[in-house]
Amino acid sequence: MQVPAACISSTQKVYEMSSAILLYRERHGQTVFASVHDVKVSKEGAATIEAGTPVSKTGLMKMMQTLVPEDYAPAELLGDHILAKGSDHLAWYCKPQKRQVWFKNDELGQDVSATTDHPGLVFIIGKGHWYVFAVKGNERPTSGTPLFVSPYLNVWKGGHICTGNIETPKGAMKFSTEAWEEAFFRSYFTHPNQHEKGALTKYRGGIFALWRALMKGRAFPTKSLVSSGETLGQAFERTVKRG
Repeated sequence: MQVPAACISSTQKVYEMSSAILLYRERHGQTVFASVHDVKVSKEGAATIEAGTPVSKTGLMKMMQTLVPEDYAPAELLGDHILAKGSDHLAWYCKPQKRQVWFKNDELGQDVSATTDHPGLVFIIGKGHWYVFAVKGNERPTSGTPLFVSPYLNVWKGGHICTGNIETPKGAMKFSTEAWEEAFFRSYFTHPNQHEKGALTKYRGGIFALWRALMKGRAFPTKSLVSSGETLGQAFERTVKRG
């Protein structure tokens, strides 16, 4: 079998073929066998795929983990806060607690910080996007748990977090919930991305009044949370399974 021996990328780099993997499947069925082959290139530049040897699915997986390690979850014991985890997604629960936040905003102050109460939160990373939702109570959420709008600046409708210039975790840290929470809470909250009245909170006076009260030490008022109209299962379906 002869195939092109080289290709040129959009960056004008030249890549030469060195080996090939062939996948075999039952007719109209799933792939059940794979073989790896050396590639011989002639003086004229034509590449020929030579006889191959069988390769296991485990071997293929290890190869892909070597080529793109950031796309594969490491083997580890999952903590109680992990809700879902896979090669292209991560979802976890963050219980209600006090955390430090930073603001750079005309209403709340430029470069100000405070340790405040926060509601329970659900973070979801899927299909290259990052989402945050609020939950009531302090129990680990399930698929049927109702979600609420997270009352934060820099968050779009549907829970999509505006990353701006935030340095999101990559590589080995891609599956670290602590690294993602650090990136979220240590970034500057600068502006609301939802401007409709009552879109972010039911708190009297709106989102800025809520954060002024929290910065003065008020306990988080869960009655001020706005329903997102989704359960955890529905949000997971939308953000991860359907993309």
